Amino acid sequence: MLSSDEAEAFRLNRLAAQEGMHDAVLAMGWFYLNGVGVEADEDAAVHWYKKSARQGDERAMFSLGQIAYMQRGYGEALVWFKRAADKKHHRSLFWLGKLYWRGTGVVQNRQLAGQYFAKAAEMKLPIAQRTLRYLSRNNSPSHS
Repeated sequence: MLSSDEAEAFRLNRLAAQEGMHDAVLAMGWFYLNGVGVEADEDAAVHWYKKSARQGDERAMFSLGQIAYMQRGYGEALVWFKRAADKKHHRSLFWLGKLYWRGTGVVQNRQLAGQYFAKAAEMKLPIAQRTLRYLSRNNSPSHS
């Protein structure tokens, strides 16, 4: 059930998005993806995230990558994560590392994956820092 506060937040955000306000355009994707103030609609979320991505928002590019990944569209996910990573989006760097580590939609390349994890860790992304610590412990000579 939609709350009246959420519906009002959606309504006000939609007005701002229709005026072209960048953060509101991005937020429309979130509202639709999560069904906040409106019925969840993944197609509408993708529409708004693409509009935001065209405005250059790396967060929208990352969200499009995640949606594609969840739909098993790994090639499309790779494209969106790379676009966002080119704009120094730390979570996209980490997800690129995951794709290359596992060989999901790409030729497995653990060296490249480690480089992406390291870049994300340098940007203070906690999961990337934990991943590097884990990999360094489990790939040390004592574990070989």
